[in-house]
Amino acid sequence: MAETADDQSPRKGSLWPFAAAVIVVVLAVGGVVLSNVLRPSDNRVSDSAQVQYAINDSYTARNSLDYGKYRSAMCAQVVNAADFPTEQVFVADNQRSRDTFGKILIPEISDVVVDGGRATAQVHWHFEKKGSDTPTVTPTVVVREGDEWKVCK
Repeated sequence: MAETADDQSPRKGSLWPFAAAVIVVVLAVGGVVLSNVLRPSDNRVSDSAQVQYAINDSYTARNSLDYGKYRSAMCAQVVNAADFPTEQVFVADNQRSRDTFGKILIPEISDVVVDGGRATAQVHWHFEKKGSDTPTVTPTVVVREGDEWKVCK
């Protein structure tokens, strides 16, 4: 039996499932992209990562002698304590430390454990001029105040 041109043409009915699948995939990908665009970036970051950012912000503020940033990275309990440094003391102490030992470097923040609105972590740090042979490990407590994580030592 000889084939005709009609025997070789695709059936129109078989394209609908493929087209429907393509539409579903496009809608799903579009929904994910739209969700990431519309949702604030802080809501896309895990609590563990936000805790690490808060810790990093406190050390970065010390390196840059930024009292306002340091103060905003710390929890209310620490900021309101009688021994919390004034801006002049903060700048003088951290300038002297930076001149003597170099900046504080943090190669690792490990063992981050988030339990509700409280977290703990081990901060591995060393001074730039002392090298990484003898890192100091500082246990750090971070608490959630409102929508932000704050270092509470």
